[in-house]
Formats: sequence, C-alpha cells, structure tokens
Amino acid sequence: MDLGLRLTVAASLCLMPALPLGLRLGHLQVVRRSALESRAAGEFARVAEEAAPRADILDRAGRVLARSVPSWSCFVDKAMVKDADAFGVRLAPVLRVPASEISRKTRSAGRFAWLKTKMDAAEVEALKRAEVEGVGIAPIQERVYPNGDLARGVLGLVGTEGRGLAGAELTLDKRLRGASRRFALMRDGAGHAIYKSVADDGRMPDPIRLTLDRNVQYLAEEALREGAEKHSFKSGYLAVQDPQTGEILAMASWPTSPLKNPLVQDAYEPGSTFKVVTALAAVDEGLVKPDDAFDGENGKWQVVPGVAITDHEGQGLMTLSQILERSSNIGIAKVVERVGPSRFYRMSRALGFGVKTGVALPGETAGELKPLSDLTKVGLAACSYGYGLAVSPLQVIGAYSALANGGTLMEPRLLYDGKPGARVRRIGSEGAVREITAILEGVVERGTAAGARISGYRVAGKTGTARKIDPLTHKYSTSAYVASFVGFLPASAPRWTVLVVLHEPHGAYYGGQTAAPIFAALGRRLLALETVTPDMPADVLALLPRSARR
Repeated sequence: MDLGLRLTVAASLCLMPALPLGLRLGHLQVVRRSALESRAAGEFARVAEEAAPRADILDRAGRVLARSVPSWSCFVDKAMVKDADAFGVRLAPVLRVPASEISRKTRSAGRFAWLKTKMDAAEVEALKRAEVEGVGIAPIQERVYPNGDLARGVLGLVGTEGRGLAGAELTLDKRLRGASRRFALMRDGAGHAIYKSVADDGRMPDPIRLTLDRNVQYLAEEALREGAEKHSFKSGYLAVQDPQTGEILAMASWPTSPLKNPLVQDAYEPGSTFKVVTALAAVDEGLVKPDDAFDGENGKWQVVPGVAITDHEGQGLMTLSQILERSSNIGIAKVVERVGPSRFYRMSRALGFGVKTGVALPGETAGELKPLSDLTKVGLAACSYGYGLAVSPLQVIGAYSALANGGTLMEPRLLYDGKPGARVRRIGSEGAVREITAILEGVVERGTAAGARISGYRVAGKTGTARKIDPLTHKYSTSAYVASFVGFLPASAPRWTVLVVLHEPHGAYYGGQTAAPIFAALGRRLLALETVTPDMPADVLALLPRSARR
C-alpha cells in the first residue's frame, strides 16, 4: 500500500472516536448557540426595568412644583444568600434598616428584592466598602417637591416604582413617565451583584405646566392655616379660580395630605350658598320682581302640616335681595314655590351640580341631586336652602365663577396651555346674572357676609351654614356645622372667585363669622399681589360701618 494512503487510513482510524464529540460541539456552537447563550445569561443575570426620569411639574409661571433627581437603590440577589438572618444582621448597620426587615425581604418570592430606596451618597459608599455578597446598587430617580407640602393635595404622590399614586401625579402618570430603561442584574467573579445597563431607551418627557400659581397657592394655604389656628375647625379647604377662564389658581386643604384632595373628592350639604340657584331661576324666568315681598312668618313656617322651616331670626316681609342678605330659609322656600321643581332642577344642572366637572384629578365626585320625582314640596323647600343634596367644592366655585364672568359656566382647568377656557353653557340671561350679582354685593355690604368686606373694593358673595349629619344618630347634629363662604372680587371686574369651607369650627360656627373673614384675609393679599386698583367709590365706602373699613 502506498505510504501516503497508509498514513491517511491511520489518521482516519485515530480520529473516528473523536467524531461524535466534534459533531456535538458543532451542534452546540451553531444549532443551539442562541438557546445556550440565553440559558447562560439566565444563570448570571436578570433583566429588569427602571423608570426613566419623570417630567417636571411646573406652575403657570414655569416654577418647579415637582421634579425627579438622581438617587440610588440597594437590591439583593437572593440566590447568593445562604442565611437570611445573618444577611440581615450584617446589612442592618450599613443600610440603617432593621435586620428583621432585610431578612423578611430576602425571604420574599422572586429572585431579586429592593432593600432600600432613595439612598444618599454616604450610604452608597458604606455599602460598597462592606462588600456583602449578593448585594448590588442601582441608580434610580427620586421624586422631590422643592416647595415642601405646598399644593401636595393637588400634586399627589409617586410610589417606589416611579408611578403616580395620587393627585396629578396619578392622573397625568402616562404623560409624566418616559420610556423605561432596561438593565441587567449580574454577578462578578466574587459573586457580588452588579448593575449593568443593557439599553438606554428612556427619554425624559416634556414638563407639564399646571394652572396653579405658586404664590396664590402659598397665600391660600397661609390664610387657611391662620383660620385653623383661630377657629380650630376639624378640616377645611379653600380654592381660588379665575372666573374668566376657569383656571384653578390654588387648592388648599387642612390638614394637608398628598393622598386626598377634598375639593374634588368630598361632597357636602352646602347650606345657604345654594340659595343662589333658586334666586337665579326665579329672576331668569321673570317669576320674581325686585319689589316682590315674601312673608318671613316671624321665623317659623309650616311648609306642610307637621313639617316646619325655621330661621335663626324672625323676619317679616322681605324682597328677594333681603332674603339673601338675611339668609332666610323661609323666604327662599317661598320663592322656590314659584320656581317649581322642574325649573329648580334645570337650573341646578345648568350651574353644574349633579355631574362631574371633568377636572384632571382622580376620584372626583359628582355630588348628588334629588331626582325630579323626589322633589316634593318638603324636598324642594329643603333643597332651596342647600339641604337634602350634596355638592363638591369644585362645583360650588364653578357656579359662582359663572355669575362672576357674566353668565357662562366654564370647564375647570388644571392643565395650562395658554388657550381660552372651554365654555360649557350659559346659565341665564345677562340681565338676570347682573341682578343676582348686585344682590350678592348687598349680602356683603348689608347682610350676613360683613366679614368678607375689603375696604375700597366691591365684593359679591354668599355665606353658608349647614348642620352635619351625626354618624351615630343619622340625624342632623345640633353642635357640628359646615361653615362656608364663596364670593368674587373685585365685583366690578372679577379677577378671582374664592371658596372657603370649614368643617366643625369650634366656638363661632356661622359662615359669616368664620369662613368670610378667611376670604377677606386672602382677598386683601391677592389684591396687593396684583396691585389692583380699588373699585368702590368713596361715597359708598363712607356709608359702611367703620368696623368694615379694614
């Protein structure tokens, strides 16, 4: 046999045992390469997502209300931890977190768990020096509010996962969040978990501007806080709206909570601030003339046998203006008899009651209006002075803003875009609105709202005082009240509509004694802030009691 041939045969015989191994290697390298790479990656890493920086939230002037800043979080790769208790004891002094909490998270379901978020630089360095096996650090975005608790009821809250939990942070969550970033949680040669970015898909979205004015918000919260110190009310809220555009300039509540905004979410019986509904319906339909007189029945009137309506003071004959100035329940109940249930219900809906406003905040209530079929003589009378129904504060301020701007209900706006406000509907004729506005000025100048007077300026508004339902007896309480005032200024060319609602003030409890002075205190500061020229003629000012010139 030829020498070359013999060598070829010999080599083939030697390589034959290795052939299966070669075929196997080829299969693994070519056919199953992708699957094995994925499996190998799974042994050493897990891909997770991190939220991109949330967009800033700004006030109407571009001042920052909420912002995301870089921070760090610590996580554990549970596969690397053999003894959860010992692991917790070792990490506790480094993270300044109880050892039991660390151990509990280490035993929880899943491969990875966050041990601490929002770590500062010193904590990060201490953790790196500790070199604890199975622990890693990942960059995150921390949500901060540069103005502290200012407007937190509106802004809301962001959770540890970077998603909105309440307020505007929740409603606008999709717009505030950018695309998520992906990262791998891996282990180095020593078994330490490390962070490695595998893609940077995240892009910070554009800032969102709200209609809130930071300065007005501060003044509103300050006025409400001062009122709380004086009247020790259980809770209260205050809103400021631009009546011409519907833009919300401030929403304040006390106590403050980022989890709830009572101006949107609460419903209450408004009491006498609701009398304007009957008054406007009566004037708009031509059912009551300025000199028509209604008998006050000396403070007590049997609307039907066995059911009496009372006033806080006995009254004789009253015009519509005097009924609102003196806040007579009997007087307005007699006016609503002329209006009738259909017109009353129609005007209530026209002013925005019984339906949600559509404001860009979560949990809005629609309130509750009695259906037309339930407006019996007694039910209609009660509704005329604000009992037997429920409204939201935002609905009340919207209705009075409609009066302030000449008769157009505006959509309440929280998102600032520089465009004209959205008109919902006309609420009545221009003449009827002017007449009701003049009556509301009289309420401040001569009636129950004397506490809302501001020297040199015309103010229009209405007080409200309503008994609350006792949760134990389910009857109206004789000691718990809702005191309120809503009005606009300057009445000649309204710039602001302001609503003040106080739950269970101690001592004085009438709206004119408690809520109206808070309105006046805020009103003076708003007028000074914008340097608005006085609109009350000197001869009219001279006729007012000296006590009102403040």
